[in-house]
Amino acid sequence: MNQKVGNAWEQVSLRAKLTTLSVALIGLLLVVSSLGTISLLKTYLQSNADNLLVSTAEALRDEDPSLIEARLANHELELPPLPSDFYIAYLDTDGQLLIGLVSSTDGKKSVPNLSKFDIASVVSSQGVPFDVDSKGMSGNRVTRAEWRMVALQLHSMPGSIVVALPTGSNQALLNQYATIGGGFGVLLLVLAGLSIWFTISSALRPLNEVERTAEAVAAGDISQRLIERPGKTEIARLNRALNSMLDGMETALQSRNKTVDQMRRFVSDASHELRTPLVTVRGYAELYRMGALKKPEQIAEAMGRIESEAIRMTGLVESLLALARLDESAEISKQPTDLVALARDAAKDASAADSQRDIRVTDESGEPLADNAKMTLLADASSLRQVFTNLLANASRFSPEG
Repeated sequence: MNQKVGNAWEQVSLRAKLTTLSVALIGLLLVVSSLGTISLLKTYLQSNADNLLVSTAEALRDEDPSLIEARLANHELELPPLPSDFYIAYLDTDGQLLIGLVSSTDGKKSVPNLSKFDIASVVSSQGVPFDVDSKGMSGNRVTRAEWRMVALQLHSMPGSIVVALPTGSNQALLNQYATIGGGFGVLLLVLAGLSIWFTISSALRPLNEVERTAEAVAAGDISQRLIERPGKTEIARLNRALNSMLDGMETALQSRNKTVDQMRRFVSDASHELRTPLVTVRGYAELYRMGALKKPEQIAEAMGRIESEAIRMTGLVESLLALARLDESAEISKQPTDLVALARDAAKDASAADSQRDIRVTDESGEPLADNAKMTLLADASSLRQVFTNLLANASRFSPEG
């Protein structure tokens, strides 16, 4: 049962949870406040009634019961301001009624049951007000109090004076207060619930923006960002944290895409750059197989070129691996390099790869260079050899015969 309630509570929205808890807390405070107020009001009304009872009984205990009505009618006796409903009785020592004065606004002129009020009961009450039910029971034996009264011994003669006030008027006032307070409490709870609901909805509205942004990012739009809010509120801190996270995700994704692009370029460059040296090696190998290389110096030169191309392929592999490691900051190794020698090697390699083409190294006027011609400068020999080889390979591949 508890697990079902817990699961059901977990399915309730945060807005509903906060509103429910807030309204419940306000309702509890209203109930406690109302009960406390009613208790204080009841104590106050009873204290006033007790003071009236005691002061009235003290004023009447010295009066002659036979003259009391005449003195009251002639206004010769002033009593405390009793309410409209009251009962005054003079009893003998056995509790028998000597005279009773009744004031009632409902016309019923109800009187309390005084059959158990002999002089011993009066003395035992010690002049302290007490409650009496319809059966004349008092003290702890009262189940439903109908009268609040006080009993004192008479000074002028044997007997006692009893002054009683009905409890119905005070109880009616308390009931009316409870009804009005309960109605206002319910109205207050409704207004408080609506106010809390709209306040929480307004406070949680930025979370809808977070949800929309998350859905957009999940759909692939990594550029989406939350609105930057000033201050150090929970929403402001959440937005800044999520924006920082999205920035990191976008940076990581861009880095990943860059890495993927570089790997694709690596594969393309590897296939392109390694093709030419392999063709050169293959060309020399075919020349040797067909018997075109007969002289020892030709064979030595071919083997030298094969070795050179193998070394160049090793350099290409190392360069491509550096590219794969994103090593873009590698410095170029510059050494004194003879461009004429590089050009002649590239021409021989191209001729070996394509025996149908006549490839020569000339100056700008088209005259063949002398055997001892040189052009030295500081450069990366491997990179320049790669440039020359690529240029000749592309020219051989894409130019017509002749």
